[in-house]
Amino acid sequence: MSAARARLNPIGEIVDHKEIVVCAGSGGVGKTTTAAAIALQAALDGKKVAVLTIDPAKRLASSLGLKELTNEPSKVSKRKFTSAGLEMKGELWALMLDTKTTFDEVVTRYAPSPEQAERILENRFYRNISSTLSGTQEYMAMEKLYELHADGAYDIIVIDTPPTRNALDFLDAPRRLTDFFESRVLRWFLMPYMKAGGGIFRVANVAATTFLRVVKRIIGGDVLQDTAEFFSNLEGMYDGFKERAREVSALLQSDATSFVIVTSPGEDSVMEATFFAARLNEAGLPFGALIVNRVHPKLGDGVDVKPRQLTKLEKQGDQGQLLAKLIDNEEAFMRVVRLEEKNLNALARKIPKHRWVRVPYLEQEAVDFAGLSLIADKLFEA
Repeated sequence: MSAARARLNPIGEIVDHKEIVVCAGSGGVGKTTTAAAIALQAALDGKKVAVLTIDPAKRLASSLGLKELTNEPSKVSKRKFTSAGLEMKGELWALMLDTKTTFDEVVTRYAPSPEQAERILENRFYRNISSTLSGTQEYMAMEKLYELHADGAYDIIVIDTPPTRNALDFLDAPRRLTDFFESRVLRWFLMPYMKAGGGIFRVANVAATTFLRVVKRIIGGDVLQDTAEFFSNLEGMYDGFKERAREVSALLQSDATSFVIVTSPGEDSVMEATFFAARLNEAGLPFGALIVNRVHPKLGDGVDVKPRQLTKLEKQGDQGQLLAKLIDNEEAFMRVVRLEEKNLNALARKIPKHRWVRVPYLEQEAVDFAGLSLIADKLFEA
């Protein structure tokens, strides 16, 4: 991509100058495809790229011609590019977040000793929450993103996030998870079960004991014991969690990162995009561009035909009926276009249009390299 092209296009500018691109948006707007297309173009331009998805659907793997993605980066073969008629100057790697595996790695990294790490990994409460606790997936996505960036092996990392409202969890997850682990109320109730010196604390905590007696009848004492042991084994690890959360937050707010919001012209998607743009601004996170995906083209201003004129046409034989149907079709299409423009005009009051990139509604989904390449052309054209 030329320098002039990069200056004229916000996505090209981002890829040329940033190290992390975070794609966020509501569901069903083509966010995963957009992330893959950005990564594809960056690789074509000569960069070593990693694209990470935390969407469990296999769309990213399929579009890149891979059978599956794992928690470790997989290199996309140059043959995939060549067979699609593309000359790849860089490298493209892809991975899908495995929340449980990443959490295990975090525990192993922060535990004061291998023995303590093993106790946590074998704990039944930990095994239950490591992939299901609210915010865990988003926290581990942050952890994986930071790990990839700190490794220094890639020129640029493109990350595909969950739908927008959940993407707020992506921003808040580190704080919420550390708050949960340090919950004083929870630890206070569990105190009678916390181990100390190989035994069990027997504290005079009447309220906790009464509460636990009721809970034991409902869920069983083993669950409480596992939970208490889990929090006991976390001792000494909180500082590591909090420090990494601060580092991730600093990385996301740095000049190395750019957030790209993906939307469609639909009313609900536009509202989500507006909401997320405001949230980025509040959090002091760097907004880079807005991608408006699947926009219907506006071909002129439409034909102004009165109903009585259509009726007259319909009475003029086959050709007249065909013309009437075409006019009727065109009017229906223009209603869609005008509605989209109305929605986008509302969005323009929140996000300046010079940071927009429009991608037209294409005839087919980008399910392979050729489709991704077509999306990339639309994303990066000046």
